[in-house]
Amino acid sequence: MELIDLPEFGPDRYQQIVDGESDPFGTDYLAIVWRDKSGHVGITAEGRLIAHAGWVSVQVRGATGQILNALGFGGVMVHRDYRGRGVGRNLVSGAMEKMRELDESIAILFCRPVRLAFYERLGWLSVGGTVTADQPDGLLVMPLETCWTPLVTGAQLPEKDLHIEGLPF
Repeated sequence: MELIDLPEFGPDRYQQIVDGESDPFGTDYLAIVWRDKSGHVGITAEGRLIAHAGWVSVQVRGATGQILNALGFGGVMVHRDYRGRGVGRNLVSGAMEKMRELDESIAILFCRPVRLAFYERLGWLSVGGTVTADQPDGLLVMPLETCWTPLVTGAQLPEKDLHIEGLPF
């Protein structure tokens, strides 16, 4: 298995990983409109793409109005035939290394509660406060867990109650 940069990640590559699965993230019932990612990595095995993760530059506003530039991390998926084999751990760890090469001090992600322990084992911390984001029809109070991780030594999340400027990722 090999971690690769994916300069372009489109519907064909997405379908290769999803492989007919109807709700690979387990979040369709939430009807959230997500932001596209601009950076992408994947894992290949046996000559095919089996996993993906992406990120995008975002602005996060704290309750006091402070604006923080960050990377929004998401789109994490592993083909069902490769789950439970450490592919997700390698994918997220590899993506975190790539994100550390960029100019932001922290990364933020959203996940289902069942995935929280997985991310915590990789160094992500629960925000623990209210997080909102924009949607086409108004403000969304994020129903998923929100986590963050420092990308540089000493980076801190300044506040617990946050607003993601624009769509969530």
